Amino acid sequence: MGVWLVRLRLAGAAALASVLVLPAHAGADPDRTPPSAAELLAAPAIEEPELSPDGAAIVARTGPDGRLALYDALRPDLSPRPIALPQGERAEWYLWLAPGRLLASLTRDGAAPTTRLVEISPADGGLVQLGRARAAGMGDELVHVDRKAGFLLLKSHDGRHDAPAVWRIDLATGAFTQVVAAQPHVRDWLVDGAGVVRAGMGEKGDRSFLVYRRGEGDRFGKASSAPAGTDPEIAQFAPVQGSDQGYALAEAPSGRIALYGYDFRKGKLGALVYENDKADLDGFELGPDGKPAGVAYTDDRDRMLWFDGAARARQAMLDAVLPGRTNRVISASDDQARLLVYSATASDPGSYYLVEKGVARRFAAINPALDGKPLSPVTTISYAARDGLKIQGYLTLPAGRDARDLPLIVMPHGGPFARDGWDYDPWVQYLAGKGYAVLQPNYRGSTGFGRAMIARGDGEWGRGMQDDVDDGVRWLAGQGTIDAKRVCIMGASYGGYAAMWAAARDNRTYRCAISYAGISDVRAQLDFDHKTFEERAFRAWRHRIQGRAPSLEAISPVSYAAGLAMPILIAHGTADQTVPVDQSERLHDALTRLGKPHEFVEYRGEDHTMRDPANEADFLARVGKFLDAHNPG
Repeated sequence: MGVWLVRLRLAGAAALASVLVLPAHAGADPDRTPPSAAELLAAPAIEEPELSPDGAAIVARTGPDGRLALYDALRPDLSPRPIALPQGERAEWYLWLAPGRLLASLTRDGAAPTTRLVEISPADGGLVQLGRARAAGMGDELVHVDRKAGFLLLKSHDGRHDAPAVWRIDLATGAFTQVVAAQPHVRDWLVDGAGVVRAGMGEKGDRSFLVYRRGEGDRFGKASSAPAGTDPEIAQFAPVQGSDQGYALAEAPSGRIALYGYDFRKGKLGALVYENDKADLDGFELGPDGKPAGVAYTDDRDRMLWFDGAARARQAMLDAVLPGRTNRVISASDDQARLLVYSATASDPGSYYLVEKGVARRFAAINPALDGKPLSPVTTISYAARDGLKIQGYLTLPAGRDARDLPLIVMPHGGPFARDGWDYDPWVQYLAGKGYAVLQPNYRGSTGFGRAMIARGDGEWGRGMQDDVDDGVRWLAGQGTIDAKRVCIMGASYGGYAAMWAAARDNRTYRCAISYAGISDVRAQLDFDHKTFEERAFRAWRHRIQGRAPSLEAISPVSYAAGLAMPILIAHGTADQTVPVDQSERLHDALTRLGKPHEFVEYRGEDHTMRDPANEADFLARVGKFLDAHNPG
């Protein structure tokens, strides 16, 4: 709410000795031609794979339509075999019940959409319905599975309530039993390790609250209540089975998000368990004993710190087998002997590997069209802003070119209270493939670095935030990496605002600007946002943006259209529900009235995030032609 984002974007250990990566699937000699926009934006060839309990098979979504398919994990070089579903139905989620037994939730669209649970025999395509079909819920979500006990819990809206209820499904009979009824204003339910719903989180007006019960036969009572957004704001809860105690992520005195014990009955934080000295924690996992097994955080890249010794040894093995990559276990066989691992870098959308006995074998690439293509390396950088604040960010250098006197594209992220990470970004790789260095700065206000960094962005639209971006250009020029006379700025959402602002207010740092879904009229955007806020929260949000500026018009690019002198490309989706398309149309209309040359394109039906790869490829092609004309690579 109020944050404008756009695409940016277990137990058991294996021996650490004798690590080996077997080569990827054989293919033609590497193609040194940079990948095209269509290749970079290709739909994932595989998604959501899951290894069977015996480690012999993998089920996954495949192809652009996401159909289910079965792979032989013992012979991963074989093509997948489709799992046929009844015509007109699609799988919402799926999981292995046992070797050769797959459970799936199927939805049939139409005038009266329905959903049903089915057991599928992948070997012969046999399908047996569990229980009765029901009206498709809004946001059915699997919240707990216990294969040994033979049940799962599903959080679902029934259409009559805004809040979700929780249902227990018996995996033997398919019987549905409601275990927790919907409660007013409760938006989420928390389950302990035994599958008992223990707590619910809700919001009413501008207050957040927690309801809690100790056991299955108890009634829920309110454990805590506080104004939404007050400190310490809880980011994640987890109750421990058979106890009033648990764990939570909350803001530490340092301003960073840390892991604490939590007393659910009292609704109070306990002792500090772990705090990272550089970054906020993103999440945590509990082990079977109810103790924290590990925490996730992002400093320069996504990381997992394991407290559990076996998990820590397993992570070390994976990072040795697949060095320089982000490695995460997706699923494992019951005996933990075979692991299915997702491995990626900022220059690679990733592949899935089967890891066994210290040997990693690539099982499937997410985008095989990029195999052998010269993708560009992404490194972490930091520099001092003009007031001394340390700005962390990412620099992509075009593959095969010396890092001297390069043309540069600066790409500030959306949000603005968000951040860039060491993640694959097809826009960045497209620009680098055309010969540009790309700078992605985590300017003041970026999240993940603690409260103080976020607070530095309050009231700094078009001022301190913009200065941080510009200072990155000057730093790179001082290093000799880029040619300061060949720099353009490109962004989406708030990044689009930054590009518009640079075009209207800065004729020294940049030669051209590119905006997708940018904000040109801040007052109009806030009027659009107002309906999603309680009044007090809205006033606080408006103050965070305006700060000491004399008016919202004073930080709106459209107010300075008359001074816009650099080439600008403006694009927007017509169905954008976050930043409405009239934000781009306002600047387009003003420039048209003033007779100022510019390029403008709308994409019919596109929302804040581009969903049609053809439209996204068209946009990147326009970007490429625009840059060829105004800042050749």
